[in-house]
Amino acid sequence: MPRDAFHQELREIEEAVIQMAALVESSIARAMQALLRHDTLLAEEVRQGDRMINELQRSIRNRCISVMARQAPVARDLRELTTVQLVISELERMGDHSAGIAKQVSRIPEIAALPILGDLNEMAKLVQDQVRNGIQAFVDVNVQAARDVCAKDDEIDHLHSVIFTDLLERMAKDSSIIQLATSLLFVTHDLERIGDRVTNICEDVIYMVTGEIEELN
Repeated sequence: MPRDAFHQELREIEEAVIQMAALVESSIARAMQALLRHDTLLAEEVRQGDRMINELQRSIRNRCISVMARQAPVARDLRELTTVQLVISELERMGDHSAGIAKQVSRIPEIAALPILGDLNEMAKLVQDQVRNGIQAFVDVNVQAARDVCAKDDEIDHLHSVIFTDLLERMAKDSSIIQLATSLLFVTHDLERIGDRVTNICEDVIYMVTGEIEELN
């Protein structure tokens, strides 16, 4: 029975991680919506919502520590609890990056209809997919899925490079868009970092399964 109770707690912790990931994914989508629509109210909601992500991280971390203290897990179970804490730390930082995107809304007077916004929106959607798929690899304990997710990060890096170069060229030609372009550079950076943090989660999945630390990207 104690063993059954232990695994039930692990399942409940896993469900909380899934909930946290869903909040992060939603935060990214809403932050981008606020940016593209120049919706300052929605941007502020995203920033305030980051507190919920932080609270959930603390709750999950405390529960992991409690389980480790009471159950003294070993081997795979210990790695799983350790991995959960690594994963929620990455998710919390993703939430910070999302809030960072929302902050840019108040720093620009109005969003201009730049062609590069299409690439930026595509990049954001790729990042959201990565978050979802990375957490699914964790839930499924699927090493191959984790590797596949990391391979997709190259697309995010490519778009980051394209957008970065485009914005620099536009600023050089038109000084009137420097403030807007600078904010978009920060947004691009935040999205790229979220993608990197998904890669970290996938590396954590491999550690959880194999006990080996491996750099995937």
